[in-house]
Amino acid sequence: MTPPSLRILCFGDSLTAGYPASQPYAEKLKEKLEDALLVHSYSEIEYEVEGVPGDLVTRGSYLQRMRDSWRIATQAKEPYDWTIVLGGTNDLGWGCTPEDIVAALKRTWEIPMFKGGKVLALTIPDTRSRYKDVKERREQVNKAIKEHKKQGFFYFDLYNALPYHEMVPEDRPKYWQMDGVHLTADGYNLMGEKIAEELIRIVKLAEAQETDISTIASDPRQRAAIEEMIFEEERGNPRLLSQGYIVVRKRDLD
Repeated sequence: MTPPSLRILCFGDSLTAGYPASQPYAEKLKEKLEDALLVHSYSEIEYEVEGVPGDLVTRGSYLQRMRDSWRIATQAKEPYDWTIVLGGTNDLGWGCTPEDIVAALKRTWEIPMFKGGKVLALTIPDTRSRYKDVKERREQVNKAIKEHKKQGFFYFDLYNALPYHEMVPEDRPKYWQMDGVHLTADGYNLMGEKIAEELIRIVKLAEAQETDISTIASDPRQRAAIEEMIFEEERGNPRLLSQGYIVVRKRDLD
């Protein structure tokens, strides 16, 4: 049986579009996913980039673009398996409140999840700016992203994966534009690699667990208990999976 294709929508603003280097991170993302997942898991990796420089999550075309992207994909009977969502940098620059940014992001995430797709939300990345107000508001938004819990929702901490101030100063010109906000071609490639690593981890974990569950638990109650524990592990609880073994308490299966 031919494996299915993996369809990904990379959605956001200038950092998704690869501005100004004309090098969207999606290109390196696809390359890394193909190396890890083709043949055994998927027959093809397909991606689309929907990034508009300057767009705000809280207003502008952001929400409508997500609706349009999924409407077109659904009508063509080619829905996305994953929607990678990045936004909020411009909103911080315009002084928007963390509450408004988070509320707008949640409305955006709901569109693909309502259609049966999975969401990988990216935290707002670092910039050269040291304004205390911007830093505090970004921390609040990123905290809300990491604490959001819903079936089909995952996050990747791009802020920690692609630091500006923690990077060796001599390395910054390789990855960051002079403005300290946008990335160079190498920077977007690095961004794609980091996101790919997380997506590969999630996909492979799901594949392994799907096989293991059907093998070790034929009883529906047992499967439900294990699946719930897997979902919690994916939210980051290290107590539930350890070194590749699924640990289930007997009372959870009764």
